[in-house]
Amino acid sequence: MTEEYKVLIGGEWVKAGSGEMMDIINPATGEVIAKAPKCGPADVDKAVGAAVQAAPAWAAKTVGERSKVLLKLSQLIMGHHEELAKLETMEHGSPIRKTMNFDVPLCAEQFEYFAGVARAMTGETLPVGPWCMSMTVREPLGVVGLITPWNFPALMVVWKLGAALVTGNACVVKPPSIAPLTTLRLGELAMEAGVPAGVVNVITGPGDTVGEALVRHPDVAKIGFTGDTVTGRRIMNVASDTVKQVGLELGGKNAFIVLADADIDSAVEGAVWSAFFNSGQVCAAASRFYIHESLYDEFAAKFVAAAKLVRYGDPTNMETVMGPLAYAGHRDKVESYIEEAKKEGAKLLLGGKRPDTPDTKKGFFVAPTVFGNCNNSMQFMQDEIFGPVVGLVSFKTPEEAVALANDTRYGLSASVWTKDVRTGLALAGQIKAGTVWVNEHLIVFCETPWGGCKQSGWGKDLSTMVLEEYTMTKHIYIDLIGQPMKPWYGLLK
Repeated sequence: MTEEYKVLIGGEWVKAGSGEMMDIINPATGEVIAKAPKCGPADVDKAVGAAVQAAPAWAAKTVGERSKVLLKLSQLIMGHHEELAKLETMEHGSPIRKTMNFDVPLCAEQFEYFAGVARAMTGETLPVGPWCMSMTVREPLGVVGLITPWNFPALMVVWKLGAALVTGNACVVKPPSIAPLTTLRLGELAMEAGVPAGVVNVITGPGDTVGEALVRHPDVAKIGFTGDTVTGRRIMNVASDTVKQVGLELGGKNAFIVLADADIDSAVEGAVWSAFFNSGQVCAAASRFYIHESLYDEFAAKFVAAAKLVRYGDPTNMETVMGPLAYAGHRDKVESYIEEAKKEGAKLLLGGKRPDTPDTKKGFFVAPTVFGNCNNSMQFMQDEIFGPVVGLVSFKTPEEAVALANDTRYGLSASVWTKDVRTGLALAGQIKAGTVWVNEHLIVFCETPWGGCKQSGWGKDLSTMVLEEYTMTKHIYIDLIGQPMKPWYGLLK
């Protein structure tokens, strides 16, 4: 029998007010594995109301008290390590080797990090005069809405939830409609860890109803969103009606630059990882490869040979490296870009079709796909495909490579591969992106800020910077001499 889930509102597990449910489909098999409530605006209002009631008491706790709850949650996550990994593999299609070794441990590590770093959060004293004291303190925003993506269902909610909670905010989380199960389970573990009722609320449903209602709600002080740029623009427009803060981590079309002196074998290894990890469903995935003309043919041959070795198929098999795409409609979209690339004259070097094996017949799979002889005018070299599809371009000079890398509406990440660190640093300074790696790609740490520029959004996740995203700076002035400043006092006579 298919399990039916409920949503978390005010510490209680409840059905959607309408009673409607959504099918949750395993993308590796196409089978319905669960049902989740299809909430609506009325459910959002209840969740926000619960958060409003719970927020003052949670904000009144010390940072140390909140940190201990996050540490307990970190421990609970690792105590349910295998359960959470299997759940994410089932609902999203991520290979079990990834969810076991990457996603779940990182979720625990993130909560542990936020628990520790928040205890060092401070304000400032400002030197404005001997007759007074002026200082800043950081206060919670109140109620924040967190809208998270489907490519890393558990990890992306933890990025935002950990920072929002430890700084004293109450949260309403809207997980992705197609993969909400791990987030619902995390909500349950948060309650077990000691998060008070109403401080974490999890509601499921379509973005155009639940997400929109959350963004519109006048009692929500901030929206933290990770997702596509089109939706990010919509959130900006809707949020402007109530002048609420927004943090937007949006799309990317990320450049991978291989200079003439690069270690080609290391670059190829990095290319395969950054292009096909999570089936290319990563906002920072490398998808535009710019290779110096002296290395182009060798790189292309070695890259294709290495990509052929990527094992895709049943994500429950520990040997599988690449699983399916997240849902059928997304697979169809990725395939449409493949066909468009062919029409535009790109040379297909590998893949370009659905794999046909016993493990992949029923799922939403696309094989690793590599195109050569590309240029930046091709649509698939400008749009975020969000799948295992990449294009190779040759260049003559480093200046040309930088120009090609910057020829995009996005600005999330890029990488430069060279044996000359000085050259790598020089090019990193010229590339318009939130993160530029040198001789690496797709590596992110708790301690390092994450976020982009241009149409990749603004604001930061991770590092100490994210604590600023979920707090308000308040200035406090104290008169020390018991009378107003004399220059101004005279104006009142």
